Amino acid sequence: MKKWILLLALLQQAIADPLPDGVLATQVDDRIGHYAFRSKALKKPMAFSVVFPEDYSSKPGPWPVLFFLHGLGRNEKTLIEDPASRQRLLDQPYVIVLPKGENGWYFDSPFDPSRQFASYLDEVTDLAGKVLKISPERSQRAIGGWSAGGFGSVWACIRHPEAFSTLATIIAVVDFPAEGVRFPITPATFGDDPARWPEFNPINRAKELRNLNVLLVIGKKASDAAMNERLSAILTGEKIPHEVVRLPGGHTFPSVQAGLGPVLDFVNRHLTKVPDAGPKQAQMQK
Repeated sequence: MKKWILLLALLQQAIADPLPDGVLATQVDDRIGHYAFRSKALKKPMAFSVVFPEDYSSKPGPWPVLFFLHGLGRNEKTLIEDPASRQRLLDQPYVIVLPKGENGWYFDSPFDPSRQFASYLDEVTDLAGKVLKISPERSQRAIGGWSAGGFGSVWACIRHPEAFSTLATIIAVVDFPAEGVRFPITPATFGDDPARWPEFNPINRAKELRNLNVLLVIGKKASDAAMNERLSAILTGEKIPHEVVRLPGGHTFPSVQAGLGPVLDFVNRHLTKVPDAGPKQAQMQK
């Protein structure tokens, strides 16, 4: 009982107080929180989950951070509701932010003003910087995701090259939208004119991933495998260093589970180490 009370106190300390107006923070477990807020970009309630590292409450930070985006049909709780994935997240020495993305591809639709999911993702990263002790330094910030979340994370790096130093994806849909793909092209997001799809396809701007630490986790039997191999070939042709992990699975959640370990290890290897607590850092914290 005493241990539980101590953990509760630590998590309550971890969740910033006071919070910005309209933000509701709740405890999910010992080192897992959930933040709900109203998105201005989407004009509706949205949320993100946070996994805190073990020493988060005892060190003022700032802490490295990974923003990790889920795929279609999943949500901000998918990984923490899966026991094996949850434990992998809890084992990391950095903050992990898991945004709720619905089925918006983390992309701003030029056709439907209600589907501004890239702007929403910017809201999440901005709000996380206000309520969490995370670093604003590019060297300490990573982003990634699986499937549509991989698509969204690649676009996030293209949109904000100053914001992230590391990109790590699992079975990412990276050559999309395009004719002949096996993934649904939502007209409300991408329109129905194939002539316009190349401007929305992140693979056509792959050379802008230069100066990033890049990991592609590919499922050998996945419908996106050829996409990721094409992306890897383009990066190689552009002399952009990157790593590839090939797993035997398909475009399935078990592949996400299998790829999560390599992604988290890659991020851990490339983000700056957590700084020791010091007087100057302590003064920076509210």
